[in-house]
Amino acid sequence: MPAPDLTPLSLPPVERPIHVHLHARFVSPETLAGSVVVVIDNLRASVTMTAALARGATLVLPTLTVEDAIQHRDRASAEGKPLPLLGGERGGVLIPGFDLDNSPRAYTKERVEGREVVFTTANGTAALLQSRLAARVIVGSFVNLSRVVLALHDDPRPVHLLCCGSRDDVGLDDILPAGAMVERLISLGRSLTHDDSARLALLAWHACKGDLDAAMESSRGGRGLARLGLADDIRACSAIDSLPVLPVYAGGVVRLAND
Repeated sequence: MPAPDLTPLSLPPVERPIHVHLHARFVSPETLAGSVVVVIDNLRASVTMTAALARGATLVLPTLTVEDAIQHRDRASAEGKPLPLLGGERGGVLIPGFDLDNSPRAYTKERVEGREVVFTTANGTAALLQSRLAARVIVGSFVNLSRVVLALHDDPRPVHLLCCGSRDDVGLDDILPAGAMVERLISLGRSLTHDDSARLALLAWHACKGDLDAAMESSRGGRGLARLGLADDIRACSAIDSLPVLPVYAGGVVRLAND
């Protein structure tokens, strides 16, 4: 914590800035207001939502709690509507009574095509809800890296790359895709802010991109998945541009962008 009697800094403005937040708890919804936010939960919520939509789900409705998800399904039942699939995790595993867990490999075309998915995870869905004041919210990860960068290319608004982390911990598994995005966005004319978080993400990406699978396996989220016997998910979530679509969160749901 800085000394309370420091004079305010007078720093020059940054044109088309890229902000990186190493964990969602480090930023308030108000800070994100009016900007473009990319929510990055690479292991695994961002990838799983992207996979569900790429394989034909009509929408993904993120909820903060398990109870919220169940209540949404119960309302659909009471109103005679088609029941949504319930998906997500607590502690990395299937929630009792849910249809699907948080593995992108489970969200096959046969399972999700034409269905709504109500989805809740420990960190990723909370970060989406935290971004509610942003002008645009994109779900990003390695699997749609180029598509995300393309969407940000000509946007004049500030960009915030919001790493979700694992519980309260900073996660290398989110920082690495943020660094990859920073690298590409700098090459397209965007600028780093005075804070060094984006520089740290970029340095981590440069250090690890030569053996990305190993870096992801060694990360906070990767170690947790390995303990659960889910190493195949780590590799699926590290496959750059394997799902080249753009999920956008708006009006309380995630859908594929039309642009």
